[in-house]
Order: sequence, then C-alpha cells, then structure tokens
Amino acid sequence: MRRGGLVILGIVLLSAAAFLVDDVLNPQYDSAREAPAGDPEYLPAPQWIAAGSDGERIRLRWRSVPGALAYTVWRSPNPGGEFGFIHMGRDTTYVDRTGLVPGNFYCYLLSATDSEFDESGLSGKKCVEFSGGEEDAGR
Repeated sequence: MRRGGLVILGIVLLSAAAFLVDDVLNPQYDSAREAPAGDPEYLPAPQWIAAGSDGERIRLRWRSVPGALAYTVWRSPNPGGEFGFIHMGRDTTYVDRTGLVPGNFYCYLLSATDSEFDESGLSGKKCVEFSGGEEDAGR
C-alpha cells in the first residue's frame, strides 16, 4: 500500500512540475490581467523607472513591488513583435547585452512573482533604440 501511495504522490508532483514548466516556457501575454476587486493579496505589475542604451548595452530599471520575490523580463526584437523570456531575478535592474543590433528597437515587459509563485500582470511596454554608440532615452 505504501508503494502505491508513493507512486501516486510521484505522479502528482511530476504533473505539477510539468504544469509549472509549461507556464514558464509558454507564457500567456495577457496585459489586461487585473486584480480581483478587494483582493489584498494581489501582486501589482512592476512600474518602469528608466530604460536606455549606452551604446554597449540596454539598461532597465523598475520600482520594487511589495511582496515580490522575483521579476521576469520579456523582450521583443521589434515594437510589434512577440515577446520571449530573457531573464528572471531578484534585482530591480537588468542589463541586456545579448544579440543587440545598432539601430534596432527592443521592447520589454516585466512581471513580478511572489513567494507563493503567483505572478502579477504585465507592466507597460518599454521600447529602446539600441544605437551602438550614443546615449538614448527610453521610449
């Protein structure tokens, strides 16, 4: 009986892990997610402070979200393109150096995750032109 119970527990844990991995690999980009009315536990979307290029990289900075354990950064290689996961971490800053082409615009979205693995809605989109040489203001 114990062995059967352990097998069932293993199957349940593997199913849960597969669900979480699928959610990370295939995120839903629903920028319209809102907090249920009166829900004090809702995690708000991160808010941008700054985004800009210094010619070698794009620097991103956002406000911390109370209760957030980590932040996820999503990037699109153009303003109208699809977003893909590029980073997850605890800091409220990120430096993007990967595959940047001078003259291209790169757009970013953020989400926050709390200790219960609940994810916030998505931030507003922030687009930056990568100049490959001059200081750019975030757009």
